[in-house]
Amino acid sequence: MQANITLYHIEDHQLFVEGIFSLIGKEAGITWLGSANNATDGLKEVIRLQPDVVLLDYFLPDMNGLETAQKILNLLPHTAILILSMESSRDLIRKCTKLGILGFLPKTTDKQSLLDAIHSIYRKEPVFPEIQEISKEIPTGLNMLSKREKEIAFLIARGFTSAQISEKLFLSLLTVNTHRRNLIHKLKLTNTAQLSAWISKLMEEEL
Repeated sequence: MQANITLYHIEDHQLFVEGIFSLIGKEAGITWLGSANNATDGLKEVIRLQPDVVLLDYFLPDMNGLETAQKILNLLPHTAILILSMESSRDLIRKCTKLGILGFLPKTTDKQSLLDAIHSIYRKEPVFPEIQEISKEIPTGLNMLSKREKEIAFLIARGFTSAQISEKLFLSLLTVNTHRRNLIHKLKLTNTAQLSAWISKLMEEEL
């Protein structure tokens, strides 16, 4: 008989929450309990609902993912936590395992890998990228970018316009266009078309 896994998501970008929900929110064997866009509210709900699995963003506005995970595990030690992030490093993986976090995946992961990871950590089977592959989780050329630039690059690669990015990330159109220009300059490209093509190619190689 298939297990019914209860799941809660803590992530500050609504676009990503909606994307994850569209992928797995109605998947057989998974009950989506809800989401929060900050660690403080997320902790309260996780303690109240006591889900089997928590999907947790590493970057949150009020507390990072490791601090949040530690608070969850101190109160609910049997909760399985899966960190989802655009950042990765050997040091971060080591910190996750030391805290008792059972899984870590890049945000560019595909649906099946995410589902497999959820079921694995529910069974208390750790899910971490191989050490030799960690450096490949974020395309090399994107390592020089800030968190916000990576978020915008992530959306550009998926065909979002500046206006759509502005709406999704709650930024002004001027700010988004400034980031686009900075991305072009940092990556030594000529125009937005080259930027979109370059990022899309790198993302495809990593999926």
